Amino acid sequence: MTSSSRSVLAVAAHADDEVLGAGGTLAEHVHAGDRVYLLVLCASATSRPGTGHDETRAHRADCVHQVAALYGAEVEIADFADNAFDTVPRLAITQTVEAAVARWKPQILYTHSAADLSLDHRITAEAVAAATRPQPGSSVATVLAWEVRSATEWGTGDPFRPTWFQPLTARALAVKKQALELYASEMRPWPHTRSVRAVLAAAHVRGAQIGREAAEAFEVVRHTVLTPE
Repeated sequence: MTSSSRSVLAVAAHADDEVLGAGGTLAEHVHAGDRVYLLVLCASATSRPGTGHDETRAHRADCVHQVAALYGAEVEIADFADNAFDTVPRLAITQTVEAAVARWKPQILYTHSAADLSLDHRITAEAVAAATRPQPGSSVATVLAWEVRSATEWGTGDPFRPTWFQPLTARALAVKKQALELYASEMRPWPHTRSVRAVLAAAHVRGAQIGREAAEAFEVVRHTVLTPE
């Protein structure tokens, strides 16, 4: 860790979204000596038929902690209900994000795009935007929105339009693959868009868009150039 290291926070609606959206980028941050933190708002999967809340939540929470250990990250798991973020006060989700920002003081924050089909993802994007509004003394300079396979590409509103690309080394891509494999219960077999093969293929497509082997793409929600006051 160096004096120039940054604090980086990933805010995910569900366990696995942080890896799908920014798994390689987080690995690049770790390699650069940055401090990585994870906030997962939901670790249950109660919207799926035949799933038990307690058993599923325990399994997914264990996966989150394994992924956090892989990145050397500190993690918090909230308990909002799967696919039901619209049933709780929006302020409760915003305040959860605000508390994480106040505790970890990130300079860079990664989260969902408002373009996503998933309502939980869109609510998370809105909560992050509210929680990171520029205020005197705010630590957050950059807010970037990731894409999630099988959610972002099926949005019905404004499309995902990335303007920020993070090139990924083979090392970072290998870490992303390892993290995806820790979430094996959440992945699907090829040719599903949420299969490991499809997610890694998408990283190569994003890389080709910028003349690199692999990359992850983000929308810029906000970027503030910090200068001495």
